[in-house]
Amino acid sequence: MEEKETVIVIDKDGKEREAEVLVTFRIHEYNKEYILYTFDEVDENEMVKIYASTLVEKGDMFSFEAIETPEEWATIKDVMRDMAQSKQGQA
Repeated sequence: MEEKETVIVIDKDGKEREAEVLVTFRIHEYNKEYILYTFDEVDENEMVKIYASTLVEKGDMFSFEAIETPEEWATIKDVMRDMAQSKQGQA
């Protein structure tokens, strides 16, 4: 069984939460690193909530920043779709 990679995320209230890292990737077009992660929360449709952020290195730490443009979101959604299709192919 593969061990899950986790990160500690500090939310807007200053509370630390452990999140599972789904994937990190670079989009060369925007020259940025991105991270997809989850807290294993389920929405009203019984789907696991997935969060996406820009991953910014600050010294020996990283911070998550907001995704800025609709174009970035569209590319990230493509990555998520590819991940889901890849996962289905493995099942």
